Amino acid sequence: MLGGLLGGGLIPSQNLYDPISSQRIVLQRNANYVLRARAGPDMQHLETIDVNYERTPMLIDTPHFKGYITVRVFGFNGLMSDPCHPPPAQAEYFANGFSRKALYSIQVVGQFIGHGLTADNIMFGNYFDQRLPLPPFTGLFEWFMRRMDRTLVLDMKSDTPSATSPLLSTVQKLSYWKSNLHGSEREQVPEINNKIIRQIQPIDGAFDSDGRVAEYFPIKDTLNKDSKKRRRHFEKSSRRQRWKIKPDETYAFDFYSPFIDVNHQCVRMPNSVVEPMPFFNGDMPLRYECRTRDNRRTFFIVQFELIPASRTRPLSSLQYGDRPRRQYRDSGYEREILDPPPPYTEEA
Repeated sequence: MLGGLLGGGLIPSQNLYDPISSQRIVLQRNANYVLRARAGPDMQHLETIDVNYERTPMLIDTPHFKGYITVRVFGFNGLMSDPCHPPPAQAEYFANGFSRKALYSIQVVGQFIGHGLTADNIMFGNYFDQRLPLPPFTGLFEWFMRRMDRTLVLDMKSDTPSATSPLLSTVQKLSYWKSNLHGSEREQVPEINNKIIRQIQPIDGAFDSDGRVAEYFPIKDTLNKDSKKRRRHFEKSSRRQRWKIKPDETYAFDFYSPFIDVNHQCVRMPNSVVEPMPFFNGDMPLRYECRTRDNRRTFFIVQFELIPASRTRPLSSLQYGDRPRRQYRDSGYEREILDPPPPYTEEA
């Protein structure tokens, strides 16, 4: 999909060899927009999610899915559910150099509810609400993306484009266990995922020693701890169709990218080339959805969107020391954010 493979790699050709112009565009967009992340069970019930808050994951509880969503963004400086509440300086998730692997993370832990679900008909990826202004050589990029992900399903030229893959073959880390199985009690729980680990009590091995989702997935009745093997295994549709997804099973997965920098609205390529993210602007959010292949059921949505900076105002630097923050103007814009949010609690 666009995010996982190329970090939004359909880069406008006029900027490919002009780093000064690219940097200027990136800086201008950063000044004009403020990042916000929202999540929910469908488009009608999206709520602002508190990025980098390990203790307050968002609960999704519907007839189709029940679980927790955590969103992390490296260096996040965007909007929170309470406009007067600053985000953490940094998420522990990115410690020990993990920011070289992930500039953002969408983590989900939960159960898919319903009959007839298989690994072949649960899709995850990018969905857009309007036709994309495709740059030249789009066909070459599509060919490269399919080489990177053989399960990728692209529909980039329709009025509602999408780039999706079967969930179990595209996420970077995936753990699975029966819901009636629990791991040993832990005396010390890492700050990362501490609430989820205590409440769901995952089987030992589902999370690593740092608290991140680990690769813990059986293949052919053998425990697998190599994500590449699992992704290659599910490249074949026959294997995905045989893997039944049942309501009494819990899945924990982490999807991330080392290329997309949503906080600065740009793409960072391995050779340090920085490009503005195409199609990600005030009118076009970067949206990830988990749906059935036939689009009849939506399990959850995570959406990164840019709010015009003109709709916000800086808070006093005296309130938050040297970290300037922004809040919404009292203009009636996005009223659901201006309403009083639930109080923050410190319990794990």
